[in-house]
Amino acid sequence: MTTVQPAVSPPAAIRRVTLLFSGGVDSTAAALRLAEAYDCVDLVSYHNGYGHYHLTRTAARFRELGRLLPNRFSHEMISVRDLFETLVIDGLEADYERYRSGFIWCLGCKIAMHVRTVAYNREKGINVVADGSSAETSEMVEQMPASVARIRRFYADHGIAFETPVYGERRESSIRALSEKGLRLGLRVGDRFLGTQPKCKPGELYYLPFLLLGSAMRHPEEAVVDFIDRKLALGDRWLRDYLQRRGIVDGVTP
Repeated sequence: MTTVQPAVSPPAAIRRVTLLFSGGVDSTAAALRLAEAYDCVDLVSYHNGYGHYHLTRTAARFRELGRLLPNRFSHEMISVRDLFETLVIDGLEADYERYRSGFIWCLGCKIAMHVRTVAYNREKGINVVADGSSAETSEMVEQMPASVARIRRFYADHGIAFETPVYGERRESSIRALSEKGLRLGLRVGDRFLGTQPKCKPGELYYLPFLLLGSAMRHPEEAVVDFIDRKLALGDRWLRDYLQRRGIVDGVTP
């Protein structure tokens, strides 16, 4: 009599996602949400070399998450100085003449982070990216619906899905979830929390009227979209060169 051995199922593929991570309320809430759906969450943080400080706060938050959910998160801090200079510094004077607004600094920085994340994902073979954008902080130019839509399309053009797991979530719900899990919230000022994420001196100055007086910044959508499209075109050229120098074609390193 022949004994038939039961078939052995192949191991399931590891579900992996990259999260742009600062360690603040929204990106931490996004990390927890993603950990429910993915086996491994790559937390990536960036600094541009022009005014970022308190960078160690992000690593401290990563360690908190690691204690809460061991072996679910990795963390890497990456410099985007060269890319930020290409997108922002080299054209700063001309861009200010064109847009007459300080949003070019913050939005240019965030675009540099997204472009660099495409490179990260191509190197790692990851096809999903997320960030902590929130509709309740859409006064931040990079979190306007038009900005999020353009960034999502940029990732799609590179074969990467872009998720915003807490965009439609009430921030108070996120704050409560972090508190219930014993995660630090820092000093609360309005709906902001100080002491849990890096800071940016130019960004702080630009948003100071809003933080102190609650006076929302005005960002004309047509100007924002024009800026994003122009900078993403530059970012695409930087990205092609970066990947070519590393021998990465179609997401594979020979």
